[in-house]
Amino acid sequence: LWNVETGDFAGLMPEAVDIAKAVHKWQEVARAEANKAGAWIGKVPGYVVRQSHDSHKIRKANRAEFVDFLRPRVDTARMQLESGKVDEVLGDIYDRLASGNHAKLEADEPLGFTGPGNLAKRLSQSREIFFKDADAWFEYNQRFGVGNLREAVLRGLDKRGRDTALMRKLGTNPRANLDRVVNDIYAGLQHDAARSEAFKNAIGQFGYMLDELDGSVNIPGHAAAARISGAVRTIQATSKLGGALLSSFSDIPLYAAEMSYQGRGFLSGMAEAFGALVKGRPKDEAADIASSLGAFFDSMIGDIGSRFSAQDDLPGTMSRLQRQFFKLNGLTWWTDTLRTSASMTMSHHLGLQRGRAWDALDEDLRRVLSLYGIDGPRWELLRTGAAKMADGREYLTPDSLNDVPDQRLADYIAASGENATPTRIENLRDELKTQLRSYVLDRTDFAVLDSDARTRAFMLRGSRPGTVPGELLRFIGQFKSFPMMFVFRPLQRELYGRGSDTLAQALRNGNGEMLGLAQLMLWTTLFGYGAMSAKDLAKGRTPRDPTDYGTWAAAMAQGGGLGIYGDFLFGEMKNRFGGGPIETLAGPTAGSVSDVLDVWGRLKSDDDWAAAAFKTTINNTPFINLFYTRIALDYLFLYSAQEAMNPGYLHRLEKRVEQENAQTFLVRPSQNRVEVFE
Repeated sequence: LWNVETGDFAGLMPEAVDIAKAVHKWQEVARAEANKAGAWIGKVPGYVVRQSHDSHKIRKANRAEFVDFLRPRVDTARMQLESGKVDEVLGDIYDRLASGNHAKLEADEPLGFTGPGNLAKRLSQSREIFFKDADAWFEYNQRFGVGNLREAVLRGLDKRGRDTALMRKLGTNPRANLDRVVNDIYAGLQHDAARSEAFKNAIGQFGYMLDELDGSVNIPGHAAAARISGAVRTIQATSKLGGALLSSFSDIPLYAAEMSYQGRGFLSGMAEAFGALVKGRPKDEAADIASSLGAFFDSMIGDIGSRFSAQDDLPGTMSRLQRQFFKLNGLTWWTDTLRTSASMTMSHHLGLQRGRAWDALDEDLRRVLSLYGIDGPRWELLRTGAAKMADGREYLTPDSLNDVPDQRLADYIAASGENATPTRIENLRDELKTQLRSYVLDRTDFAVLDSDARTRAFMLRGSRPGTVPGELLRFIGQFKSFPMMFVFRPLQRELYGRGSDTLAQALRNGNGEMLGLAQLMLWTTLFGYGAMSAKDLAKGRTPRDPTDYGTWAAAMAQGGGLGIYGDFLFGEMKNRFGGGPIETLAGPTAGSVSDVLDVWGRLKSDDDWAAAAFKTTINNTPFINLFYTRIALDYLFLYSAQEAMNPGYLHRLEKRVEQENAQTFLVRPSQNRVEVFE
């Protein structure tokens, strides 16, 4: 990456050169798109990636140590430093980086920008640190940076994309422009007290959403507190989500419900989902098509955990730990496979419709496409592009737009009353690509639920990590993203996604709302029972009684997004992690704290504290609850250990399971324990 502009790759591995060229290509695309949106970012010789700074690591080194490390590695000439002021300037840089103030500035490219925009100015202003060579950059990133090179590349592209999108929609100063829009609306409502009050109640969400979109919500109020709290939540996730794959069975009817909403069959949608899971991830040409659609594997960016928790901006080690865990528990494979299948299925369906005019398309498909600005004239342009082929099937992809003749685009522009300049033609081509890709990616998020900005904004309320409100909301919100997403996406889609503005209107319209809602609830309940049964079998227990109404109430809660809360909301006062309803609603960490306090109380009263401490330790040990290993660990060691420390424990466990859940063990623990302590 350092030498990519000069082309001097002597002595480097060909694979490394290919990777560098690919990364550089997309960094240049991102830079060009930001400039189109209002920034003015020039090229930097030797640019590697957006530089990251870990305030915690920097503070661990004192000011003098930081300056001594940086001095021989920076290019003082490019930084325009006078020889006598090098240490002073580097010391000032240390002060700002150690305080965390750098997190508010995203500048990493040169060339000053003196325009009116806040965001554009930050994107365009000069970097303050220039390194002598690639080794110096790498050494600094290893010592004081955040994450590894791959993470830095992906974070940089993600941040640049967010900033560009904000400038496209809200200009170069998003916050100021949003305030102006709000004030203009207020002015228009000044003579309508009722509507003015309603608008005032609604705009509170705007600031939260903008905080999420521009990344402000991830700037720590106290860096050390944010780091420790994030690590605690990672430990909770990796010790308690070992069976998350089994809880995800309801993804299949959710997938089918989205395909049904787009005018296809519900049962055929389920068949596609099952087929994708059997077939696995795409390869060769199919993988290229998935990439062109933007179906980038979640495993690459490590955000699988966001399906369960309000997003944490985790440090590198914690992020890698969590990513590895979700690979081992199977959720990464499951989610990647279904998301890729959904995106390619939609692309293939459009490919099959290329021969049909807009009016001949299914009404449901027309409605969904129109949500992304695709109308009749634009559909005519989209279907002009050549279909891409893979596995003998046709796909309509954003790359298909490259085959649309310039004259067709020029005719469309002229019909709109504009001049068909080469720049306008190319911009229209890019707009069509963006609309098609937006349709595929956004609907994929409906088919396979993934935490979005709206959900995170609702849960975090603009709070910062490392602050008391921010950490409380993040701890309480852990494992609750999925229920929120279920409400915001599939549930609201079925109620309001066919032209209804209110619930009463949805009940009266008769546009398929009730049929879609009934199918969604029926199938998610059935798959919820399947998820509950799979988890019971993984624990060595018999499935719950299907003739008990309470079982189906819990199955509805499980399959309908409540997940871990379904266990205790209907008939069982402890969830599958061992916590009660209050502890579960307050977050898993609250339950763990309660367990620790219970152990402390037992220790002070000398009341069987060893067994309680052992159980608490096991329940909070990362990677130990993987659904395919925990049952073996229980029968081979843990049951025996708990019985040895607390005689009679296994008989009481069997009796409690039978009384509370009307279940028995397939193999009774008390009959098969190993006397490891005798």
